[in-house]
Amino acid sequence: MKTSLLSKITIPAIALLVSFASCKDKKPQFTIEGKISNADTTTLYLEKRSLTETTIIDSVKLDKDGNFKFTEVNVGYPEFYLLKLNGQTINLAVDSIETITVNAPKETFALDYTVDGSSGSAKIKDIVLAQNKLSQTFSELKKKFESKEISQDEYIAAVQDGVNEYKTKAKDLIYSDYKSLAAYFALFQKVDNYLIFDPYNKKDITAFQAVATVWDTQYPTSPRTANLKNFTLSALAEIRKIAGQEEAINKIATSEVTDHATYYNITLPDRHNKNISLSSLQGKVVILDFTAYQTDFSPAHNILLNKAYEKHKGNIEVYQVSFDTDVHAWQNSAVNLPWICVRDDKSLASDLLTKYNIQGFPTTFIINKKGEIVKRVLSTDDLSSEVQKLL
Repeated sequence: MKTSLLSKITIPAIALLVSFASCKDKKPQFTIEGKISNADTTTLYLEKRSLTETTIIDSVKLDKDGNFKFTEVNVGYPEFYLLKLNGQTINLAVDSIETITVNAPKETFALDYTVDGSSGSAKIKDIVLAQNKLSQTFSELKKKFESKEISQDEYIAAVQDGVNEYKTKAKDLIYSDYKSLAAYFALFQKVDNYLIFDPYNKKDITAFQAVATVWDTQYPTSPRTANLKNFTLSALAEIRKIAGQEEAINKIATSEVTDHATYYNITLPDRHNKNISLSSLQGKVVILDFTAYQTDFSPAHNILLNKAYEKHKGNIEVYQVSFDTDVHAWQNSAVNLPWICVRDDKSLASDLLTKYNIQGFPTTFIINKKGEIVKRVLSTDDLSSEVQKLL
């Protein structure tokens, strides 16, 4: 039987076309590989940490050699991935078609690892260690303060020193490469569930702005880009709103309200159910504070209030209005405070929120001896210094 020339040509050609199509359909990939020592029979997980969720995408049961290799499709924009072993986590930055090599001991997996092939991942390790150090510092200082080993002033100063140390390190990293995943990562680190970089601080927001601007240009398809842009714009709007509110409060003295003490008066019950009026304090400088003890920030905020109160004790009063819904929890907190504590049982339905333009807690004002509101206190203000101006 004769074989046609056409059949001889067609069979290799088909194979070539199939091979070409296969290469064309193959999507860009990245590889994460390495070795975990002393990890025999332990399962290592690879997780993808997207903007909205963290999902397991692969896993491997390690043998006595501890070698592993994961190969995954690149999503087309920078993204975070996690290696997890026995509850310990290594954060990795994947921003291209690359091979990242991670070596670590099982016992101190999250701390003593090395990473090659990804400068962003190496920088993220530095940020994680700095954040861990700050978190540990906070914990130690809190214990010392509660056991009265250090004073209130020493506690606040040491906390601020720790925050400044982290920010200095993080800013060096951020400003060296705005487009890196490490810069994004550094902005959103937290201690005690609070962002270390405060987006409502005029100095800190500049870092958010810089990264958001570069990401908008470099990674327009990344979900993180849109989120960071919206987050930053929202924070800037809030900063402008607060500035406008302060200006409005500072102009109250020239407004149409002729009797400030009457219009802005508050009369609410204290923990003994005795009504106390704000106007009864006229003749003294008053710190008027709106808060809720059930919030996480309350202890730290009251420490700052107490610092000003103790410094000017006898010359000022603090009139603190709580909007807590749980009266018993409020009473248990109020009993430990040295100033006037009252509660509005209407909580968030109170007309005080509108009258004083309260957008969130805590909100603090300073009232002069004439009963006039002269200052809305911002997070960047030194409360003691602002009070001193009126004494």
